[in-house]
Amino acid sequence: MLKIAIVGTLVLGFFLPLFAQEATGQEQQTEQAQPLAESKPAAAAGDFDVAMKHYRQRHYGRAVEEFQRVIDADPNNAAAHYFMGYAHYVMGHHQEALAAFKKCFETDPKFDPRPYWSR
Repeated sequence: MLKIAIVGTLVLGFFLPLFAQEATGQEQQTEQAQPLAESKPAAAAGDFDVAMKHYRQRHYGRAVEEFQRVIDADPNNAAAHYFMGYAHYVMGHHQEALAAFKKCFETDPKFDPRPYWSR
């Protein structure tokens, strides 16, 4: 249990500044305003946009369902794992959030969520 608390604290220490950017609207604009297009099935891309719509409207339960569909179609979609993790975190599902964040960074160690904030 202590190990989970320590790992959770480390993960949240890394992610909370990123979450605060969304809440305050102070995210920096970068030259990469949009993430690079990934080769993924058209249905998965559409589901990601629907999931992000639910996420931005704070319909986190519905967003998790849509992100799961994206992940089922493309298990290596780091963005879907990341935002599903954040949706779980907001809903208080900390174990699921930690697992999703871990999968995100296992899939893409250099994943940067900032370009998605301006979409």
